[in-house]
Amino acid sequence: MSSISVLVVDDEIELANLFRTCLQKVGFETISFTDPRTALEYIKDNFNTFSLILTDLRMPHMSGLDLAVEIRKLDEKIKIVLITAFMTEDLIDDFKFKNAKIDRVVQKPVKLAELRNSVAQDIEADIGCLILY
Repeated sequence: MSSISVLVVDDEIELANLFRTCLQKVGFETISFTDPRTALEYIKDNFNTFSLILTDLRMPHMSGLDLAVEIRKLDEKIKIVLITAFMTEDLIDDFKFKNAKIDRVVQKPVKLAELRNSVAQDIEADIGCLILY
């Protein structure tokens, strides 16, 4: 992988665009989707392209957890960050949450600086170097 790339999935187009733009501004190659089913097909077609997946929890047609479980079938090591406005304590005992092997949960409303830092930390841990921006 020649560059650090992030795939964003959020059914709210404004948030998908905001997260994509925020991460692009600090140098991450970023693509966003508003339909998790389309995102999953893209991931399948572009296997081993992404350093990290950033996904919303609650979306129509497929939840972020369902998406993460499907991604885990393809790649056990990719970093997955789950964004949610709901209580994260309820997720800890959820069977899908355990199977999805979520690396980090970010609570909405999301502060963009915290999101950038969170993504950078997850990627740094994976590639073993410091990302400066």
